[in-house]
Amino acid sequence: MYAVIDMSFDGVFIRHLLEEVKPDLIGQRINRIHNLDRNSFVFVLANRKELLLDFHADSCHFRFLNAPYVRGKQSFPLFIQLKKHLEGSRILSAEQAGNDRVVLITLASHDELGFPKQMKLVLELFGRNGNLILLDEEGLIIDCLKKTYFLSDKRIIVPKAKYELPDDRGRINPYNNNRVLEYNQYQGVSKILYAEIRFQNDVGIVNSKTEPVLIKTVNKDHFYCFPLRHLGGETTSFPSLSLLLEHYYLEIREQDILNSEQRKLEQRIQREGNRAAEKMRKQKEEFREAQEKLGLEKIGNLLGANLHLVPEGAAAIEVEDFYAGNQKLLITLNPELSPAENLEEIFLKYKKAKRTVAILEEQIKATEAELLYWETLALQLQGAGISEIREILEELRPEEKQKTRKNRQKPQITTYETADGALIMVGKNNLQNNYLTHELANKNDYFFHVQGAPGAHTILRCKELTPELVKLAGTIAAYHSRAKHSENVPVDYTLVRNVKKVPKTKGSFVTYRHQKTVFVTPDRDYIEKNTQSR
Repeated sequence: MYAVIDMSFDGVFIRHLLEEVKPDLIGQRINRIHNLDRNSFVFVLANRKELLLDFHADSCHFRFLNAPYVRGKQSFPLFIQLKKHLEGSRILSAEQAGNDRVVLITLASHDELGFPKQMKLVLELFGRNGNLILLDEEGLIIDCLKKTYFLSDKRIIVPKAKYELPDDRGRINPYNNNRVLEYNQYQGVSKILYAEIRFQNDVGIVNSKTEPVLIKTVNKDHFYCFPLRHLGGETTSFPSLSLLLEHYYLEIREQDILNSEQRKLEQRIQREGNRAAEKMRKQKEEFREAQEKLGLEKIGNLLGANLHLVPEGAAAIEVEDFYAGNQKLLITLNPELSPAENLEEIFLKYKKAKRTVAILEEQIKATEAELLYWETLALQLQGAGISEIREILEELRPEEKQKTRKNRQKPQITTYETADGALIMVGKNNLQNNYLTHELANKNDYFFHVQGAPGAHTILRCKELTPELVKLAGTIAAYHSRAKHSENVPVDYTLVRNVKKVPKTKGSFVTYRHQKTVFVTPDRDYIEKNTQSR
């Protein structure tokens, strides 16, 4: 099952990558272990390096991370075991099994009583059959990413089983052989590398100096640990294999595994928004029905005026409607009730409807605010960077709200600067909006916000308010709003001292007074021409 290797991340690449990462890996303490999702993990080392172990079927590899990422919050058995056994451990060695796509990492750890022990972490980097396996001192499996039984080599990968390396099936280690084989019988040599061996008629190219390179051909982009002449194409060099892999998977393949939390966030916001919309629909339906029952007051008054004319057991009575020019009106009754009891029941229904209308008016207002909150979050998530996603997650996680102000990191505010030194600051989510308007802004700064639509809080700090600055700040506020693609957008502006946060509401909703309005058309070129980002 491991005979054919289609991916560039083969045994030779792994050998070169190990040599690159070892100096920053061996001897390091594992401070923290995070997961990005159920198939990828980040080991945070004492030297502040972060080692990514990725076991997705189409991107199975490891590398040092440079790009920012959003930590996953899910917990599952293997992740729990990794944290339990490996956090605080020290990496003793990282070795490849022959030239196979298997890496064995040996770690020094301690048991519950503080006695030293050695653990092993096995990285089987076989693409869709990739696996991460944690072993105890005796080589028994503590836990693994995938519990499997391979018929081909009769290996059992389940907890408490003895771990065995995959059978090499007679494959030849290219580092122990200098003969070019007619067929690819080499261990850990991919199709693309074998084609290069045949092209150069030299197995010794596996010993080539590491030169991380991206190769663009007509039909496909390839990466490898050194140039492959048979492919031709345009080549781009990288300073390290980790940076090459990061570029390939994030830029070329557009893998978004580092943003798996964003997908969950989008799903949650959509789910909560749909729930609020459905709640709104039901409340409005109940409100309509209750309003219709308010007409029972009139029916009760008419029945009360004619109560002496109602015979016992009557199912209905026709009366003159003095509310409508004495037209005839038929009032339906319950024959099992007396005329007085019918009158009492009608007024009870009316009073209940009146109470319901008052309650539903408040509930509908609250639901409208809730729906607007989720719509605003959905807007804020569009185009959000890693830091903004983290802040939205912080807002939605109750446990994160328990952090003290002292320990909470200040939001990073997007700031534009004009040629004359005026600053225009933009909040891209609720956390940033609240911080910008209620903490960072001065009372004599100017607050801008799109009129009647979700958008960013925008603060203008300047020595003198001019029409040009009003237009520019208004354009920036409109550009960071739901009206981004509209024309002639109304934007309100007023002094920050006139802005108040709406109490007892989620999000960053505010009220303001003494505002003026400027009409602008969001234009990115205009913004870039007149400002520079700080």
